Parts: sequence; C-alpha cells; structure tokens
Amino acid sequence: MKIETGESLIYSWLRHEKLCQITQLNWKSSPYWSLDNYDDLLLLVKKFDSYYKGKYSYDIFKGCSLEQILKQAEIDAVGISFSESAQSIYAVDIAYHGAGINYGDKEKTLSKIIQKCIRTVLCLYGCFNMANGEVIFASPKINPAIEQELTPLFEELTNLIKQFGLEIDVSLYCNDIFFSGIMQPIIEKGTKIADTSELFLRSIQMYQMFSSSPQKAVSANNIVKPDNLQRPKATSDITNGHGRANDRIPKWAVSKSQNNHKIIRAYFQILRESGRVTRPALENRCQNKDHHPDVYVRDFRGNFASMKSDKGNCHGKTFIDDGFNITIWDKVSDTLEKYRNLFTE
Repeated sequence: MKIETGESLIYSWLRHEKLCQITQLNWKSSPYWSLDNYDDLLLLVKKFDSYYKGKYSYDIFKGCSLEQILKQAEIDAVGISFSESAQSIYAVDIAYHGAGINYGDKEKTLSKIIQKCIRTVLCLYGCFNMANGEVIFASPKINPAIEQELTPLFEELTNLIKQFGLEIDVSLYCNDIFFSGIMQPIIEKGTKIADTSELFLRSIQMYQMFSSSPQKAVSANNIVKPDNLQRPKATSDITNGHGRANDRIPKWAVSKSQNNHKIIRAYFQILRESGRVTRPALENRCQNKDHHPDVYVRDFRGNFASMKSDKGNCHGKTFIDDGFNITIWDKVSDTLEKYRNLFTE
C-alpha cells in the first residue's frame, strides 16, 4: 500500500499530538458491515443535499444513494483516543499539492472540500456509531482566496451539523495553521520517537543528523562551496529571542471579546482551580458555551494552534503544549504575569 508524505505526517500527528491509541491510514468501509442509524442517515443526506443546493447550488451527492456515498468514501487517516473519561475520534483528509489545491474552478474546489467533509461525517455516524468527534481537512498550501471563503464555510458546516443533532466539529488546518498546529509539534516531538513505520518522522530524523553539521556541497568541478548553501532565515521565522506575543498581550488583556484573551483567561481559571492545565481541560472549557460563555471560542483549535508559534501569520507564541500539559512559554511569562489581573478579573 502506497503511503503519501502527508498521510504519514497525519499518522504521527494523531498518535503523538492527539494521543490516539488506534490509528489507521486509507480507511474504507466494508460492504459486509451493517450501518448504524440508517434512517437518521437518510434524513441527513436529504437535509445536507437540500441546504447546499438551495444556498450555493452545490450538488454534494450527485444523485448517489446512501450506500454509494459511504462506499465511495475514503478517509486518509482515522484516529481514536481512549481516556478514563471519554473517547475521541478524529477523521482527517489531507490534500498536498505543491501548487495549491485545485479541483477545477473556485466553486468546484469549495464544493469538493465540503463534500469530502460531509461524507466523512456520515461515515462516523453510520460506520462508527459516533455522534461526536472531529472531522479535519488539512493542506499545507491553499490559495488565500480559497482559504478566505473556506473558513466561514467550515464554521457554517459545524453549526449545521449541530442543528441536525450531531456534535461533530469540522476544522480546517491550512497554510500557517497547518505548520503551527500539525507539522511543528511533530517535528519538535520527533527526536523522542523511534518507529520505523513513521516515514515522515524518519525523514526528519535523517535530515536532523546533518542539519547541525557544517553543510557541504560539491559543484560540477568538485569544488566545495559551503557558503553558497547557507540559506538565510526568513525574517518571519526569526524572533531574536523576543516573542511577538510580548507586544500583543497588553492589547489582548483589554479586549475581552478577542479569542486570545478568552483562551488565556480560561488557562488562568483552570490553573486556579486545579493547579495545572491540560489540553483536554482547556479545550473543553473553551468549547462549552453554556457553562463558560466568557471563554467560549468557536474555533478553539485553530486559535490555540496560532498561539503556539511565532511563525508566519500566527498570533504569537504564548503556550507550550507537550501533547497533554499546557504551560506558559518562558519568554512571555513576565509580560503575561504583569497583565494577569486583566485576564482574571
């Protein structure tokens, strides 16, 4: 079975970042399985079909029956995480195209991505009997014009799914968020993982064997020219020891409606109550609109991922996430402590 680089990265991410004990690539349903929630699935297909045809003229299912829809579905990676309190399921489709995603024109591309996500939602409910979980569409490169329209479509789809009675979130990880939320955490964890089946990590580990050594290259005339190979870092990748969040925390502190403020506020709430902050606790609090409306963040995962890096257009590195425990990055801890009362009042 052929394993793509992107799929291998997602496999490692589900195992080591999402802490999934069971992970499978290239998942497909079996024709011998009996479907759960069959009548509900038929109703969901009608509702999704009617909604997207009426609002966007998207032909999501193209006249296919429920059985055909599920038979055609292939999910790049599925991961299930078990804990004492609950189990979580993640279903990820990753699209890796060097020139950016292109399924035709813009409308066809948007329609295709929404179709993939809806089909995956139906698989989780029909084949796994799961009415909650997370469906993820990931891509390292999406044209900004496509991304700009996809983001509200994903929020709309998540709300629509919940109106239809399921608690399945649909998330988009692309461009800078793909790097900070998926790729960077795995690169940082890679030195501690020894598993020859994880091809992406093996390639990173091979690169790191040489990355700290003087680089060498042989020209056509067998002349070594190491200076020519030293590529300067992009200015967006350099923090010069000063986290960009240090300049932004004062603004976040007085902007209670801003997502950065809410996530930091939730962090301090949990720290005061429990003495430590874990990823599940922080995520659950920021996603619980009924019990914690003051820290509710609709797209928690995307915003939180953007607070773990200073790369690209990220909000600014504020947190350290080891996969379970959450702590404050030491380079911004003094600034955050200075404004702490504005986050906790």
